[in-house]
Order: sequence, then structure tokens, then C-alpha cells
Amino acid sequence: MERNSSLWKNLIDEHPVCSTWKEEAEGAIYHLASILFVVGFMGGSGFFGLLYVFSLLGLGFLCSAVWAWVDVCAADIFSWNFVLFVICFMQFVHIAYQVRSITFSREFQLLYSSLFQPLGTSLPVFRTIALSSEVVTLEKEHCYAMQGKTSIDKLSLLVSGRIRVTVDGEFLHYIFPFQFLDSPEWDSLRPTEEGIFQVTLTAETDCRYVSWRRKKLYLLFAQHRYISRLFSVLIGSDIADKLYALNDRVYTGKTYHYDIRVFKMNYTESSPLTESTAIGFTPELESVIPVPSNETICENWREIHHLVFHVANIFFTIGLVIPTSLHLHMILLRGMLTIGCTLYIVWATLYRCALDIMIWNSVFLGVNILHLSYLLYKKRPVKIEKELSGIYRRLFEPLRVPPDLFRRLTGQFCMIQTLKKGQAYAAEDKTSVDDRLSILLKGKMKVSYRGHFLHNIYPCAFIDSPEFRSTQMHKGEKFQVTIIADDNCRFLCWSRERLTYFLESEPFLYEIFRYLIGKDITNKLYSLNDPTLNDKKAKKLEHQLSLCTQISMLEMRNSIASSSDSEDGLHQFLRGTSSMSSLHVPSPHQRGSAKMKPIEEGVEDDDEVFEPASPNTFKIHQLP
Repeated sequence: MERNSSLWKNLIDEHPVCSTWKEEAEGAIYHLASILFVVGFMGGSGFFGLLYVFSLLGLGFLCSAVWAWVDVCAADIFSWNFVLFVICFMQFVHIAYQVRSITFSREFQLLYSSLFQPLGTSLPVFRTIALSSEVVTLEKEHCYAMQGKTSIDKLSLLVSGRIRVTVDGEFLHYIFPFQFLDSPEWDSLRPTEEGIFQVTLTAETDCRYVSWRRKKLYLLFAQHRYISRLFSVLIGSDIADKLYALNDRVYTGKTYHYDIRVFKMNYTESSPLTESTAIGFTPELESVIPVPSNETICENWREIHHLVFHVANIFFTIGLVIPTSLHLHMILLRGMLTIGCTLYIVWATLYRCALDIMIWNSVFLGVNILHLSYLLYKKRPVKIEKELSGIYRRLFEPLRVPPDLFRRLTGQFCMIQTLKKGQAYAAEDKTSVDDRLSILLKGKMKVSYRGHFLHNIYPCAFIDSPEFRSTQMHKGEKFQVTIIADDNCRFLCWSRERLTYFLESEPFLYEIFRYLIGKDITNKLYSLNDPTLNDKKAKKLEHQLSLCTQISMLEMRNSIASSSDSEDGLHQFLRGTSSMSSLHVPSPHQRGSAKMKPIEEGVEDDDEVFEPASPNTFKIHQLP
């Protein structure tokens, strides 16, 4: 009891409040440590930002420990600073190991920097994707798949080389680096179905590709909704790119350009994507130990400092030991550092009587308050208009677009417009495609070509995504389809010119838009085969029947390649799609699997992906 009373007396009672400042300043080592603290506190978040912060703070605490040992002769100051140095060192090693463990081979580095990093995919998420795959080499003139023989049991993405796609010996198109090899085949089958390739894929050069086994990838989708949504837009956009390239090859030499939905486009030369080199990071730790010269070692240690000093260091310790994987780690760290610096100012002013310590900690406090204010501002709840919340949740939130960025996108240069039933959004061969880009918020629109119905447009879908894509290649074109409001409609409309300028300043959002538009075009092409595919009344049917049971994307691709340039061929296609939409027949190249159950897009965490399928899972509806 007497010992506890003596300790409490040393912590509080034996420290009178300062009446004047000390005349002498602290030593040079202390000021060196303070400079390191200021520079360290200016660091940001993220892996490399945390490495920066903990390395400089660790060096600062090490210098402070040397200062306490040599100049101040204070055991408690030395002990606290040495403990904090050890914590910073351990955090640095832990983060450096995480960064070091997320290093990939050259193929994965190229894949990440060219495809996934622009979409904001973090290294840990990409590591999860990469661990489920393998890198495969395909020699020149060897086949990745043979028509009518190879089963569709994987999904592959080309990293280097070039692959030729043919059907019945006829050339269709090339596959270039960072394009999927078998995206049409993958998208044509549901998890419960199996099928075989209807084209032949042959390597024109020595190729390297990344491949995912189909069952393993579906398991990954079931466990990670973000990865599932990411692959969905990547595959959808890739299919649209392939169909555009195919139409460009078929309709070469024309002076006019038709909408992709009526399979008329002018030829533009496509070129392989330029490979970019990913920069690897190898963390290295260099311990810098300042060795004081011409200093005497303490012979008499000073008394224990005031309780305020120890409470301040407790807050520093709590902030530095918070796990970096915690979602609010940086906010909590800055908060603890802010409280600790405030208490240090109180201690230096009232009990240490050190003007330089008070000034330095005031600077520390100001830097940490600025960072904390910025982090809290970034985490503030961003209110999205109720009418736009559906678009955000459906299209942008699954791809991790921040609410404040979405609000900037929709709050500056766009407006919500209304169309009454029967009014036209665009007239065939009259309305310019260069003016706007729109997303339907409410209602339903009907798209037709020369009186032939093509498909419907439903809420949360782009109204003129094919026109936006064609405008990027050819300026001054007119709509090749007529779009009429089938109900009272409301849509979000951007000025295309101002939207383009904004996206150029936001590379992340530019990539998101590019893939969302590609995915939307693919969905519209599927709707050509069945105009009721997205109808609310057919939602249950949509989950039971795959797109392959109507017309697979591969069959659509082959029909484009074999279609003639005559209007009769187009009218025959339009008549064929309208009749096919009312009669669902199974594809001869498709069969059900008894090992897997369907994984719907909304599934986030589902550990039971594989289970015996019910014999009544699929029902074929045929009109009399």
C-alpha cells in the first residue's frame, strides 16, 4: 500500500506546475526525431503509405530513445520511446511481408496492371483471383479448342501472343492480349450446364494465357460477390468487343456505319493492346541508428515524469498497435495520435516547462488534425437521390465506386428528363448520336429497326450504349434504330462532350464506364434473341433457362460472319429472332450437369455450390 502511494505521489504530487520556460533547449537528437515525426505524420494510407508512416515514426522513436538515454537521463522516456519503436518496427515488417507476399510472375503483373488495376482492384483481391488460376503455354499452330470436340470446362485470358478463331475452316476474328479466349462460351452456359466449343481456336504465335477451372471459378464467385460482378462486366464487355471486331471485318469498305444490333458496321483496323510492365516492389529495411558523439552517459537517472506524460504514451501505443487490416484503422490511428499530441502539449507546458517540446507537439497536432479531418470527410455519409439510388446499387456500388464519386458524376453535368408514352427518344436516320448518353430510371422503352421490333429497354440499362460505342469510333452519325417510350419514362441524361471530359480526368471511372457499356451492349444483343428476356414477368424463367437455350452467343457470332450484305438477309434474321423468342429449345451442344447447382448473381457467401440437381430443375416451355 505504501509502495502504491509512493508511486502515485511521484506521478502527480511531486511535479509542480511551471511558472517560467526553461532557458536551455533540448538537444539536437530530439529535434532530429521531431523532424522525422513531422515527415512521418504526413504519410497517407494504403500499403505503401503505411510503410512510409511506420518507417519514419519508428526512426523518430528510436532517435527519441537515444535522446532520453544520453541527454535527459529519463528511464521512463527511454522505455516508452523504445517500446513505440519496437511496435513501429513490427508493424513495418508485417506490412512489408504482406506487400512482399503479393508479388506475382510477369504474366500476372501484366494482367494486373493492364486489366484489373485500372478498375480499382486491390492487390489482395487480385491475389485471391490469381491463386485460383494457372499460367499455360500454347505453342504456335497448337489448338486451344477444337470445334465440336473440346468441352467448355475453363475460362482463359490471353496474356501474350495472338490466337485465330475459325468455324468450319472460315476465319472469324483474332484474339489479342488481355482478351478472353472463350468469353462467349462461358457466358452461354450456366453453372449447371456443360457444353462443347463450336469454334476452333489456334495459336498463330507462341502464346501464354491465364486459365481458371470452371468449377473452381464458380466457387470463387459464390464466396466473393465483388469478384463475381467484376468478371461479369469484364466478360460482357469482351463479348461486345469481339462482335464489334467481327462486324468490322464483315462489312468492310462501306461509307456508312450501321448499329451493332442490325449487324452493320464499317471496318476499322484493330490492333493488339500494348503490353505494360508492372513495377514490382521489394521492401527493404535499413536501420539508421544515430550515434551521438562527445556525449556523456547518464550517471543519475531522473524521477518518473507526470501522469499526463504516461497517459499520452498509452494513447500512442494504442494507436500504433491497431491492426492495419481494420476498416477504420487510419481514422483510429490519427485519433489516438491527436489525443496523444494534445496530452504531450499539456505535459510540456505545465510540467516539463519546455517551449520547444510544446511547439513541436503543436505542429504534430496540427498535421494529425488535418489528416483526421480529411479521413472523416471522406467517410461522411453521402446522400444519393432516391431516384438515382437504384442505379448506384445495381451498376456502380458492386464495382466499388465511392458514393461521393458517383454524386460528382451525376450532380454536375446531367439532368433527369421525362418522356410520355409514345414519344420518341430517337428517330431512325434523323437523331444525332453525338449529343447525349442516358440511363433509364423508370418505365420501358421499345427499340425497332425499319418497323421490326428488336428489344425492350428496362430500368438501370443504358438507352444508347451501342451509339455511344460507335460514336467513339465515328463522329457525326445518326441513330440507326428508333427508340420509343412504351410507358411514361424518366431517364438520366449526360451531355456526351462534358461526360467525356470528366471521364478523362477520372481514369478509374472511365474504365468502369467502358466495361459497363460493353456489358450493356452484350445484354442488348442477348435480348435480340428473346425480346422478353428481361421482362419482369419472365424473371423466374430467366433464372431457370440459360441464354444458350435460345441462341448462344457463339451462334450469334457465326450468324454475323455468314450473313450477307443484303436487306433480305437482315429481314430473315429479324424474322428468325422473333420466332425464336417464343420457342425455347435446348442447344445440341449443351447438357445439364448433376454436380452443380445454379449460382445466381445475388449470391455472396454460399458454401454449398455443388449438390445433386433436381430432375425438375429445368423445364422447357413450348408453345403449341
